[in-house]
Amino acid sequence: MKLIRMLSVLLPLLVLSGCTFPSGDDLLAAPKPSTNYQTLQAELEKQIASGISYTAPVEGENRSAIQLIDLDNDGVEEAISFFRGSSSVTSNEFKVYVYRKQDERYVCTGSVEGTGTSIQSVDYPVITPDGRRGMVITWRLSADGTGALTMCDFGSDCTPGVLLETEYSAMELTDMDGDGAKDLLLMTTAPEGKRVARLYQYSDGSLFMVGEASTSAETVSVERMGTGHVLGDYTAVLAEEKMASGVGLTTDIFVFADRTLLNLSLDGEDSITRSTYRPVSVYASDINSDGVTELPRAVLMAGYTDAAASDAVFMLDWYAYSVNESPVLVMTTYQNISDAWSLVIDPDWHDRITAVKTTDSGLSAVTFSEYVGRGGHIPLFTIYCATGSNRDYYAGRTDLLQLGQTTQAVYFARIADEIEQSSLEINAEEIQNRFSLVKQDWNN
Repeated sequence: MKLIRMLSVLLPLLVLSGCTFPSGDDLLAAPKPSTNYQTLQAELEKQIASGISYTAPVEGENRSAIQLIDLDNDGVEEAISFFRGSSSVTSNEFKVYVYRKQDERYVCTGSVEGTGTSIQSVDYPVITPDGRRGMVITWRLSADGTGALTMCDFGSDCTPGVLLETEYSAMELTDMDGDGAKDLLLMTTAPEGKRVARLYQYSDGSLFMVGEASTSAETVSVERMGTGHVLGDYTAVLAEEKMASGVGLTTDIFVFADRTLLNLSLDGEDSITRSTYRPVSVYASDINSDGVTELPRAVLMAGYTDAAASDAVFMLDWYAYSVNESPVLVMTTYQNISDAWSLVIDPDWHDRITAVKTTDSGLSAVTFSEYVGRGGHIPLFTIYCATGSNRDYYAGRTDLLQLGQTTQAVYFARIADEIEQSSLEINAEEIQNRFSLVKQDWNN
């Protein structure tokens, strides 16, 4: 984990004074910053005197107006400060200053400028195998989420040099080829209007675009973007995207193989078998904890025929993807999105089990049954989620099969009397082993 120290600008003299504890008469004296930080404070005051004001990135891990980070991996921290124009004319103009310690002083080595409604985020990715860092600043351009990006490297004296300036819709910094340096994958709109992903790598003082891949059709925006892995030990960037129809998600899976950027959701002899669209909003996940990120495909449960029906109930078949082979089915689950729980579906149950959902005053339920054709079914068991004022009552019931609880909900099951009439072998221990709570995923 990278270490970036944040310095408050609300009481800069106090914050820049270090961690010593005065005693005696020293307590009556005004706090004094250390010699090093006195010079930095003086430089910052010069900037304020010029008519600009402190600002800070509004998203991401690094949200302070002054940040300390060792950019050149020499063991000495540089200082990065963020400013905004103070007048109505310059309020959308921003400057990011870099200060390097020389002897006992901090000296400004340069700045980076940008325009927008705010500085959205800043990151300091390692861009060389020996640990030198770059800087990626994103600028929010408007309320609709459009943004611009500036990527910089630093010379031997930590002078910032702009490598790339571009508009983008989503990005991920990750090591795609395993050399220890972060690469930049961003999604943007090509001049001809199509949405594409572009991969950039840093080498010898320049940033090179080393690959471009199309995104899936009918996608309009990225809901979340993250790093995972596919079969064959390839690092993958997974972009979970909303559809133009407003229903469901598609995941584009980008890998860098044989010096080519591939979208595994599209590349292959049979793109239909690689499609990642599902009409339910469930994200990709390492569903079986094997280190590979699997993609869900929604399958109607037995007895349901219309995927567009409001009462349609789906299972999820989870597939592992690879560069040269067809996706491989690794597991099937029923996922209750609203109540955040999951149940593993045995392969022998796959075409024989069905479910019905009900909700009533803080108690939601999913009843699983064996489907026996023509609408007939044999009840097997029901899983409940209690969120109302009676949840402590349900948690204390010893006649119920307790499955788990959170601060907001209690989960339990009840086995149906009719289960003995079913040919499916399911018992209480098996229900407990197959049940799990689902951690709510982050969104971009």
